[in-house]
Amino acid sequence: MEECRQTDQHREIMPNHTIDITEARAQINKLDDRLRDERIIKVTRHNKPVFAFVDLEYLSTVLETIEIMTDPDTCKMLQESLEDIKHGRVHDHEDVRREFCE
Repeated sequence: MEECRQTDQHREIMPNHTIDITEARAQINKLDDRLRDERIIKVTRHNKPVFAFVDLEYLSTVLETIEIMTDPDTCKMLQESLEDIKHGRVHDHEDVRREFCE
C-alpha cells in the first residue's frame, strides 16, 4: 500500500521566519501579532536554532493532520477517496440529497 506523503508541490510547511534570541526578547510583547501571519518563528542563539514560537491554531492543525495521516484506517480511506475522485466515482450534492431525502 502506498503511504500518505506530502508531495513536493506543498513544501511551504515550515515557513522560514527566524529571529535572534535578543530580538525575540525585545519583541516578546509583539510576537503574538507576528504569529498570526508567520505561524512559526524560529529563534536562534549564535546563528543556531534553539526553539520556536508557534501559533496555537496552526499547531493544533498540524497535530490533527499528523494524527490523521498516521492512522492506517484513516489513511487507507483517504487514499480510496482520492482514487474514487481520480476515476470519476463521485456524486454531487443533488445525487446525495435525492438518495437520502426522498
